[in-house]
Amino acid sequence: MSGKKATTHWNSLDRLRAFGDVIVVEERFVKDGNIWSSAGVSAGMDMMLAFIADFAGEETAGIVQFATEYYPSTKSYGGFDKNPKAPAYLKQRV
Repeated sequence: MSGKKATTHWNSLDRLRAFGDVIVVEERFVKDGNIWSSAGVSAGMDMMLAFIADFAGEETAGIVQFATEYYPSTKSYGGFDKNPKAPAYLKQRV
């Protein structure tokens, strides 16, 4: 992963940064060449749909999304945006 962009769950970003040679990005998922990483379970679902679209096309990704009934809500609950560890992409949702 040396020199590659990567992300992980917000609570583990500091551990990923500790590797030193990884370019840590605070995104739900990121693709750098053939390396894909995500920030958690639901982010992994978003990443997998993007992966399917990348390799098999948007229509195939749409079929998978429809079959799994995965339609991410824009509704956010609680005050997660006030958590000092919350990455930028979470704070933007508020």
